[in-house]
Amino acid sequence: GPQPQQPVRHSASQEERLLALTMAAPRLLAAIAAFLVGGRCAEEAACRDTETCPTAVPPRMRDSALLQTGRDVQSAVERLRKRVTSDCGERLQMREQRNAACIVARGGRALLVWVPYGSAPGWDLPGGGKHDGEVACETAEREVCEETGMQVRAVRQLSYDVFQCEVVAENVCRSPVDEGFLSKHWASHGELRSLQYRGNTLGDKEGLLARALAGQALSQTWQVHASAPAVLMARQSAQGVTSDCPRRLQHFSERNSACIVVRDNRACLVWVPYGSSPGWDLPGGWKHDGEAACETAERETCEESGIKVLAVKKLSFNVFKCEVLAFGACRNPVDEGFLAKKWASRDELDSLQYRGGTWGDKRGLLKQALGSASPSPLPPPGPLAGQPDWADACGCKMCEGQGFSSTSQQCIAGKATDSREACECLRRRGSSAPVDACGCRPCD
Repeated sequence: GPQPQQPVRHSASQEERLLALTMAAPRLLAAIAAFLVGGRCAEEAACRDTETCPTAVPPRMRDSALLQTGRDVQSAVERLRKRVTSDCGERLQMREQRNAACIVARGGRALLVWVPYGSAPGWDLPGGGKHDGEVACETAEREVCEETGMQVRAVRQLSYDVFQCEVVAENVCRSPVDEGFLSKHWASHGELRSLQYRGNTLGDKEGLLARALAGQALSQTWQVHASAPAVLMARQSAQGVTSDCPRRLQHFSERNSACIVVRDNRACLVWVPYGSSPGWDLPGGWKHDGEAACETAERETCEESGIKVLAVKKLSFNVFKCEVLAFGACRNPVDEGFLAKKWASRDELDSLQYRGGTWGDKRGLLKQALGSASPSPLPPPGPLAGQPDWADACGCKMCEGQGFSSTSQQCIAGKATDSREACECLRRRGSSAPVDACGCRPCD
């Protein structure tokens, strides 16, 4: 990886030195106050004993001067903080206070800083410890300023303690960390796997960086090349089948998770035939790197059932209540294909054979989600509204997500008929000129 350069130090203004002194020694003013107040008490005792008082500095004037000094320091703190932080707390509806960092991406590269101290030095996201009264996004913005000299603006929360930030101005910060401004490197996507990262900070840094750079590249493609329909398709491809649930639910933890999908007072279950204890289960599964738990639940439901869903509420440590957005919208099933589904009513829950060892008390969670209302008859979901009833070369309804399987010799959901299979189907039909419904020649 790139070698770090020596830190660069900058001179600080009087105001900034005052702020640094205040942050580094927060007990200083309290000690001064105790000393002066103690002096005033001693003098008042002397006045009572001798009925005379010193005339050098009246106690009230001294107290007033101390109060004014405190106000001056607080004013300096607020002025400098406002200079390097934005209104992110209000914009992002952020109230939590915690240590935080930024991913700053520009031109397909992400900003990293070399942290030479600690047990595992290496490249890290610019960020650090919070100050009192500072919300997490402000901490991230200020720490970037102190470590790199760059003023940034937090625009989106990416994980529990990491924000996506954009550059406002360079070389405007004059109060570096104690070591001086840290060495910087703008890393490309191709470099991420080869870098030496600082250990034990900010979770899966490599995964977060990869997602941020991939998203920026896609965003630049939209801006330069795409028309409105193409923008929509690209955005759907980037976001896949997940929603903005981490921001909506303020849930950024990563873990394996599942959905309880409720429709007309029935819950969707999938039959899992493998493992030591097969049975009906909640749609769900393993997390991907950089994916919040609610996103895992949404994606796994899509891959196992073909139903696109929206996580709306956290029900337990790893189970979310989800609502149906669309049937047949998912095209990437699990390896076994889309699993068999069942819409179970509350009355059926006690008689079902459940898969063992997953998601805790499934029966209890399902009863809680369904409540006591009677189920309504379910209409067949059918294809997506407005989709034509077209068949491919093998007779499979491609607009409903069907494709031909050479293994089972039939049309199955979640499969796309490939050119070899289409060619074989056309030949079996005795077509002298193997051309499919779209005018394509799969045998060529």
